Amino acid sequence: MEMLQTRLVVLAVMLGALGCGAKRQVPQETLWREAEEAFQDGAYQLAVERYKALLDEDPFDPRAEEAELKIAYSHYLAHRYAEAISGFGDFERMHPTSSQLAFVEYHLGMSYMSQTSTSDRDRQPHVDALNYFRNLIDRFPGSPWAERAHLRLRECQEALAAHEADVAMFYLHRGNLRAAEARLGGLLAEYPDTDATARTLYAFAEEYGKRDEDEGTTLTLATLARHHPDDPLADEARRRLGDSLEELGDQDPLPLLQARIASVRSRADRQEVRPTVSAYPNTPGGAGPGRY
Repeated sequence: MEMLQTRLVVLAVMLGALGCGAKRQVPQETLWREAEEAFQDGAYQLAVERYKALLDEDPFDPRAEEAELKIAYSHYLAHRYAEAISGFGDFERMHPTSSQLAFVEYHLGMSYMSQTSTSDRDRQPHVDALNYFRNLIDRFPGSPWAERAHLRLRECQEALAAHEADVAMFYLHRGNLRAAEARLGGLLAEYPDTDATARTLYAFAEEYGKRDEDEGTTLTLATLARHHPDDPLADEARRRLGDSLEELGDQDPLPLLQARIASVRSRADRQEVRPTVSAYPNTPGGAGPGRY
């Protein structure tokens, strides 16, 4: 009986070994063909699986670099941007001299940009995207991808400017002119030619007009007219300025406006805040649950 059991165990081991031996690797050509077909058909998850299988079986396959790039690109096309960022980042580290780095930099920027929403949300994805587009333009200025990056860079700047403009307008409406002007100064320094800055300049011109600050009104309108000549608000700015615009001549009003903002920062009237509003006007001092 013991001899029979021993023979059965040996037979099982042999059959198992034969089974393992019968399991063949999928040919590299088959994996590549299936991966490419899936990629072309938009079956990006299947494409990723096939490209990864090819790399697992032979990391030194001549098509390995292209497979790694297409894994990252498949994630991007499937809108899995976190995975795309990881994949493109890995590709950059593993292939620092690749001819595809301009493509990679552009799609890293686009992956971050695609995770953004409105200007009142987290601005960091736009900052990251902007940095990648700038890096692409600096490193590969003659690349076709650099031309696209210029357009995307403008979009990032507009989005970031819109965020700053929203904050500036919040402070302006609250009567905290010092904080509002600080944000305007940031817009003029970082995003002087954006549409958001044009709208903000006009809003400040209106505010300065209400406060009888003629210099502030003139400089904001003149900056708007000079740096945003095609903006619809520029026509109104030129109309309101009249002869004052000619008096400035060729002098750029933007640095004059920046200097004025810096010079009035310490003035007490820059920190006025409107009185607290209460939903219970009969409550002394506006105290109570309705005060905000």
